[in-house]
Amino acid sequence: MVAFETRIVRTWEPSKWLRILGALLLVGSGITLYVWKPDIRWLMILSGIVYLISFIFALSFSFIKPKNLGIISITEDRIQVNLKEEKREFQISELLELGLDYKGYASFWKHSIYGNKNHLYFTNSSNDILDYEIVIENKEKKEELKQFLEDLSVTHQLKVAHSGLSSF
Repeated sequence: MVAFETRIVRTWEPSKWLRILGALLLVGSGITLYVWKPDIRWLMILSGIVYLISFIFALSFSFIKPKNLGIISITEDRIQVNLKEEKREFQISELLELGLDYKGYASFWKHSIYGNKNHLYFTNSSNDILDYEIVIENKEKKEELKQFLEDLSVTHQLKVAHSGLSSF
């Protein structure tokens, strides 16, 4: 039996206020260091420290590992979701729609070195939309999932939607 299995994760998203504060600190200390250049030594040292800390903070988002919530497994006839609290199973024949919001696989230049924010979503027969953030580790996993979804759409006449990057 052919199956696709991957992890369900939740990526930490800093709040809007934390992002605004970090941007203000970075821009303010950068302007102080490189544009204003005051003659006050302690102000230059403090601006340099704030600039360095806020710059490291801004770059460190890609190194934050997403929280592992469980595993999702898709076979030819069902989808199994194993979260730490619950285990659910959905028959492919009962699904109205299956979709993937593809953002890419793991890369430093994307969202995270651990994987991007890919979302697998589907609508069951009771019109509940279930959305899970999944990890696609590398190009092989991407191609495996792509082929698997194409096979599902052909064999079960299921509408498989794709959004996000066009490379999928």
